[in-house]
Amino acid sequence: MIAYVCTCLLARKVDFLVIDPRHSPHQCALTWTMEQGRMHGSLCYGRQEVALADIGSIYIRQLRRPPRSQQTPPPGQDQTPQPFPLSRWLATFSENVPALVVNRPSAVSSNLSKPYQQQLIARHGFRVPRTRVTTLPAAVTRFYEECQGRVIYKSISHQRSIVRRMTPGDLSRLAQVRYCPTQFQEYIAGIDIRVHTVGERVFATEILSEATDYRYAGREGARRAIRGIELPAEVATRCLHLARGLDLMMSGIDLRRSPDGDYYCFEVNPAPAFIFYQTYTGQRIGDALADLLCQGMACRKGDR
Repeated sequence: MIAYVCTCLLARKVDFLVIDPRHSPHQCALTWTMEQGRMHGSLCYGRQEVALADIGSIYIRQLRRPPRSQQTPPPGQDQTPQPFPLSRWLATFSENVPALVVNRPSAVSSNLSKPYQQQLIARHGFRVPRTRVTTLPAAVTRFYEECQGRVIYKSISHQRSIVRRMTPGDLSRLAQVRYCPTQFQEYIAGIDIRVHTVGERVFATEILSEATDYRYAGREGARRAIRGIELPAEVATRCLHLARGLDLMMSGIDLRRSPDGDYYCFEVNPAPAFIFYQTYTGQRIGDALADLLCQGMACRKGDR
């Protein structure tokens, strides 16, 4: 994703700086002060230095700790392993900088808990499947019976998990849920649709597959057909309102259109891997992101 966005920015002849906390973390320095609502200071990375007043947009792909082997200071410095702060203070900076940020760390938080995010999704007018989060085997059995055996299960956190259908054979190993809260949902028949929102733009992708989780269709020996589509105006508007309500400048929204024409929403991804969908459909999602970042830069220059 980062490489593609950088290519788009190069084509637009704009200046940008790529910071990867995993590489040369000890060569990065950030200093800022706030005066009358304005941020002053500079960001140094290696030999590059950028005045904070010149930063109009920030695109965050991931902020994670690097492997422990990359946390050791360079020769000549204290060799005692130290906690790695770069990702934390980059996150703090991204949260406070008066620029367009895709997306601020606080906006990503709703995706850390799928049950919590589902409540927010429902408030924005989307249908959501019946859900049970539990560590009680008996509760799973009751839910399975209530849904007439049409149940899927997945993790409750932001960590990627493969969505699977429950089978009668799974009932014999329900004791395992005692050790980990698990999310069970009513299976909704229909066609999957991934919607990317970028600012005020909407890109919808339809996925036809017999697999329960189309991302892993090959593992199930299932086929997968992907194409770009136009959403009904009301659904597209609802997607934009949902992204805006979660403070997301860019999002990946997972929908399913039921045979009755109802649109269910399962999840909103705040850091969508849009290249996968763009490759199949030809939709210029990455270009729309580059355009959005350029708009932030232009607005910042206009404020001076």
